[in-house]
Amino acid sequence: MMEEKKGNSEGEIPTECKKEVKSFLKKRTANINQDPALAKACKEDAGKFCKDLAVSTEPGKVITCLMDKKQDLMPKCKKMIVKRQMDAANTIDADAPLLEDCKEDLDTICSDVLEKRRQCLVDNRARVSWTCQSRLFKENAERSDDWRLSARLFQSCYNDKMRFCKDVEAGGSRVKDCLEDNREKSGFSSVCKEQVDKMIQARAQNFMLDHDLKTGCKEDIEKLCQYEKDIAKDLQTDDASVINCLQDFREELLTSSCKKQVHKTIQRDAADIRFNAPLLNACIDDRATFCKDVPPGDARVIRCLQDNRASLSFSCRATLFDQEVMMAESIDFQVPLKKACEAVLQKHCADVDHTHGLAIECLLDHTDDEATSTECKREIKHLQLKSSEDYRLNYRLQRACELDVDQLCPDACDKFSYDVCGGKVYQCLSDKESEIQSQVCKKELFRYQQQETKDYQLDKPLADSCKDDVKKFCSDIPKGDDFGRVHECLYDHIEELTDQCRVQEQKIQKLKAKDVRLQPGVMQACSEEISLVCKGIQPGNGRILDCLIANLESSDYSPACQEKTKKILAKQEKDFSLNYQLATSCRKNAKELCADKQGKGHRDAAVLNCLVENEPSLDDTCSSQVSKLLRNALWAYRPGAMLTSACDADANACKSQLKRPGKIGKIGLCLTQKMLNGKDLNADCKKLVVLAAPSESKAIFEENLTKSDIMEKLASFQKAAVEMTSNGLKLTGWVAFAGIGALSILLVAGAYFLYQRYNGNKRPYTMVMKQGDV
Repeated sequence: MMEEKKGNSEGEIPTECKKEVKSFLKKRTANINQDPALAKACKEDAGKFCKDLAVSTEPGKVITCLMDKKQDLMPKCKKMIVKRQMDAANTIDADAPLLEDCKEDLDTICSDVLEKRRQCLVDNRARVSWTCQSRLFKENAERSDDWRLSARLFQSCYNDKMRFCKDVEAGGSRVKDCLEDNREKSGFSSVCKEQVDKMIQARAQNFMLDHDLKTGCKEDIEKLCQYEKDIAKDLQTDDASVINCLQDFREELLTSSCKKQVHKTIQRDAADIRFNAPLLNACIDDRATFCKDVPPGDARVIRCLQDNRASLSFSCRATLFDQEVMMAESIDFQVPLKKACEAVLQKHCADVDHTHGLAIECLLDHTDDEATSTECKREIKHLQLKSSEDYRLNYRLQRACELDVDQLCPDACDKFSYDVCGGKVYQCLSDKESEIQSQVCKKELFRYQQQETKDYQLDKPLADSCKDDVKKFCSDIPKGDDFGRVHECLYDHIEELTDQCRVQEQKIQKLKAKDVRLQPGVMQACSEEISLVCKGIQPGNGRILDCLIANLESSDYSPACQEKTKKILAKQEKDFSLNYQLATSCRKNAKELCADKQGKGHRDAAVLNCLVENEPSLDDTCSSQVSKLLRNALWAYRPGAMLTSACDADANACKSQLKRPGKIGKIGLCLTQKMLNGKDLNADCKKLVVLAAPSESKAIFEENLTKSDIMEKLASFQKAAVEMTSNGLKLTGWVAFAGIGALSILLVAGAYFLYQRYNGNKRPYTMVMKQGDV
């Protein structure tokens, strides 16, 4: 009969013979005693496992019992049972229990089908009786471990098995797993792939049809999902509740074998909506509406649903978000990303665990590598855009910041909702960063901040608020990894932005002022300079930015870095809040003395000018920061700058006297020399120059200073102000400014000191000149 099925005309069997064979098979499967070979091979096992069923009148009861205990049988009995299962898979007449439970359905629904009656029952499963459905399901579950027991799979995939899984032994679901793993490879037949996909879809609908999951998770199911198991057992039809339960408890699973199998189920869920039972069932209508022409596989339908999130039904939208949160945990669940970035993963992340977001993090760290393909970068961007919509889609941040979110941002977003929060929690954490307790949370938040300052689209509140502004002012900048150019463009037009966009961009600019690593353009232009002139300085709290500004005149600076640093300083001169150290040190003074200047005054130097006006009332730390900013502003003088506009006329006069007036430090040095030489300076300009003077000059005016002290100070300042080079002595940077100022003041102070001593005037006199770091 098997030869006849293969189309062998020579082996054609007469009709009467067929009837006799079918009758024989029915008798043999109805009673084990009618099958001498099976009875002999399984005598011991039947006595051990099925002793009480020997007198049962139900057809094939003992044989069914042995099939249920197949994994525990002795080899010779197990071998015979598999043979009988293969017979039953090939002809329904060798399956007495199915014939009994589906008798009426065969007579009614499949009455006109002569050969493929089992397949007729399967194809009409929704119409057959409950008893017949249960029997079909039970047999599928029993046969889930061996591909030979699925007639359609066996017939469709025999050639593919021999090609891709030739040395894989049948049983234990090994061949099925091998076919599944190879189904996307070139040369794999479409006929077999169709059957394998149907097999996977059946597994996704009920854990009983997934041999690996059923056996690998036996202990975990009993301890964590017993209730769901009982329901599935009673229904004995499509019910993914046990699989869903295992996925929900994936962090609490007891055995490594179960963790592996559950990981595999999520991997399937993420790749194809057909294998994702919850999403498939929740989004039937939405898929038909929005994605009917999208073929399954490679997460295409899931992405289509994501793109139409706002229009989805609540049930579909909620289930989709729940699946997305789960998929954020592993690179294995990001199917297109993993496929596009395979080369990067192998090169840089081969030893990195794929779980807990670690491989994803590794991949993000290598986004800008030259070897990273355009396709890989595109997929990374897609991942970043999706995760920017909700902190729960950023696995590592969500886990690291769980407690801080509960304490600091309880109202930012309902964490039990199934709608994206639109970046509100990210922004809340950034606003309250100083209050975050977890250092790991701070680290993960900083990683996100690096992304949003690099690409404005990853700051969802800003992207939504500035959509029209970006289109109006920055349309010439390509979308994507623009290295912060859109943020710079928006700030260049800060006064022209819509109110909501201006508020969001101001927040980003304040954030960037804290750490040079949040300024991708500066990092790109100044990486070598930072390594050279700022070596040993820890990033954060504006320290590297301060270092770059302090060394602005260095010959080691490239033109690109010098321009970037000048722009940072220009921002600080204009906007009080964009000088992190000054804003932090002067927060109290600004609030007490300049409250009426804040708001828009942040951006027109109103607060800074107010602090200058009130310098005698400032705290020492605030005064030091104001002095340092003035010093930097005078050294890198910009005509028309609001902070130093009082010196514009004097600076203009200096230009006519200098050979290279545009060189860093020339104007500042000229103004200082003019003041020390007694030449006329605008009173307001003179005040700025005095406030900018280095604090080292303060000590020389102490009352008990002797002539030798003065000479010692003079020598020390001279030494500090001079740099030995191959070309001789050279005054450099703010050391030169401090040295010349200190030298001149020393001479004036020395003369005054001698005059005071000669006239016997013992009244103390202390001149205080404050400044910050040199």
